Amino acid sequence: MKIEEAINFGQKMLSTVERPRFEAEILLSFVLKKDRVFLHLNSDKTLEEKDESLYINLLKKRAKNYPLEYITKRVSFYSEEFFIEEGVLIPRPETELLVDRVLENVDNNKNLTIAEIGVGSGVISIILAKKLKNAKIIATDISKKALNVAKKNIQKHKVEDKIKLLNCSFLDLVDEKVDIIVSNPPYIAKDYKLSQNVLYEPKEALFGGEKGDEILKEIIDLAIKREVKLLACEMGYDQKKSISKYSQKNGLRPIFYKDLAGFDRGFIIKVH
Repeated sequence: MKIEEAINFGQKMLSTVERPRFEAEILLSFVLKKDRVFLHLNSDKTLEEKDESLYINLLKKRAKNYPLEYITKRVSFYSEEFFIEEGVLIPRPETELLVDRVLENVDNNKNLTIAEIGVGSGVISIILAKKLKNAKIIATDISKKALNVAKKNIQKHKVEDKIKLLNCSFLDLVDEKVDIIVSNPPYIAKDYKLSQNVLYEPKEALFGGEKGDEILKEIIDLAIKREVKLLACEMGYDQKKSISKYSQKNGLRPIFYKDLAGFDRGFIIKVH
């Protein structure tokens, strides 16, 4: 099979995904360890049998909605590339908005201690570490697998001196005074039916309880208890009312923001 034939074949196999030709090219590039430009410049080149076999196997895997990011072990976030693997939540483009909200509400010249609850692959903490020159970040997660992936990404982006990882729930092992809490916690309701591709991702990083907002409310409580200056969280599109009510009951006024699709996606609270 020639490269052009392989791409056309892949496009047909991936007819159920959103961008079949693009993803076929990504998978073939991954197999050949070349970029997509190489594919177009060498469209008449014949694939080696082992490469063709691997490519077809990966197409079959992707056709069953197995995430592309888990296959290539790469994910893009904030225009940077990160390592990812199965067992760790795949960062979403909308989470970049959470980073934006933090950056808009801090003074880059001040010494800050930021705590991230549920670090996952580490993308939020790493971007904040790179953008905020005087920030120290403490990032926690209950998943050792997530912490291992975050550690690889921290090393890849050379911010080891700015981020400390802790294996714990919430801020249980954090003794330091914290200025800011940021989190993209599990916020999906227990009975919510997930799309097929999301089923491959870790449940503990997705489901936030019976209603879905339970962990978010615990984080609000923690922000009050820890007397932080700022809390920034991502949330579900249908949780604005409950978060607003809960915050106001505690004397707080959340400022909500929408994602690019126009859905309510998160909030910031100036706590103290």
